[in-house]
Amino acid sequence: MLKHAITIAVFLLILVPSYSYSKVRGEATHLSIHSEILDEERELFIHLPNSYYLSNSHSTSKPLSTTREQLESQLHYPVLYLLDGQRNFAHAVGTLDLLNQSNMAQEMIVVAIANTHRSRDFTPTYDANYNEWGRFGGADNFLDFIEKELVPYINKNYRANNFKIISGHSLGGLLSVYALQSRPHLFQAHFAFSPSLWWQEQVIFDDAETFFSDTSELNNYLYINMGSEGGHMLTSYQRYIELLNTHKRKGFNYNTDLDTSEGHNTTALAGHSLAYQNLYKSLQPSNEVLSGGIPAIKQFYKAQSEMYGYDIKPSYRAINSVGYKALSEKDYSTAIAIFQSNVESYHYKADAYDSLADGFEASGDLQKALEMRSLAIQKSVVENVENGAYKTRHANLLKKIQDKNL
Repeated sequence: MLKHAITIAVFLLILVPSYSYSKVRGEATHLSIHSEILDEERELFIHLPNSYYLSNSHSTSKPLSTTREQLESQLHYPVLYLLDGQRNFAHAVGTLDLLNQSNMAQEMIVVAIANTHRSRDFTPTYDANYNEWGRFGGADNFLDFIEKELVPYINKNYRANNFKIISGHSLGGLLSVYALQSRPHLFQAHFAFSPSLWWQEQVIFDDAETFFSDTSELNNYLYINMGSEGGHMLTSYQRYIELLNTHKRKGFNYNTDLDTSEGHNTTALAGHSLAYQNLYKSLQPSNEVLSGGIPAIKQFYKAQSEMYGYDIKPSYRAINSVGYKALSEKDYSTAIAIFQSNVESYHYKADAYDSLADGFEASGDLQKALEMRSLAIQKSVVENVENGAYKTRHANLLKKIQDKNL
């Protein structure tokens, strides 16, 4: 039987192509939509996560048609609305994909909005001191465009869930903070890199104290950073951080970073990685919840689903950690059952099959372990992830089986 398993495993590996694609995974689209509110065309760069089509079914091809029941069973994704779209799209998407491969960030649909009148769209008020910049003071109109036109368009055409993030740099960071304070319902997370909080004598602070003193539950997240910037950029940032630290609004999480190794033009580049990771951590179950096992994890995500208004299934990382805890305690049947559930939920992830192989190998079922090692390698090619470790573990298992036969 073991020799038969070896033959199958080797045959399957022969079928696996040896090439991979050295590009950001997923699919990018460039399009434009007309805005009645702004009375202009708005150019968009949209990136779908790597699993967007892989998660549809056990087939890797795009479906020609989808029933309502199939649509409801497919994965739906948070949407990152990215400002200064032409400038930030490539690095924001690439960083996110890298983190996704290590289960360190949420998979997201990225909608990058190219600029037309940047100073107009990102500033909440008129300031005569900056007339040379052109038009400004149109932040509310721009947020109306996002809320009433862009979000409905994305929701209609893509598998988006209710979780939305806005990401902005400099004046875009000002808009991100302004959106949090003026429309906390619109986005559930806000990234603000080197935000221009100094705008018009720090007008953003007029409502900030009242906003953060509110006793109602906010259920929102903010990441804010600053680089090696001085003057009013730094003092307004420090004032805002002091405000955050002295008000603990219920349901609100935030992270701040002052990194003087980065300049104004690179805080978004460095900050996106930290923002993605910190947001993901803020939405993950604590070690205390994880220690409660699968029932506690399911209860945690049930509460999250009620909080954000859509069905959130337990994350791959959370379930897998409980599986490895059972494996370390030599509770092999429980570990295998947990790993199997991740295979069923994330059938496109090579790592799910590799973990299940760990469970079978530890329990002594080398034949099933070998089958899963082979499947992990096959899936890794379709998923387009590094598979050197999978191949090594496969080879080591083959040697173990051969040694037992001697």
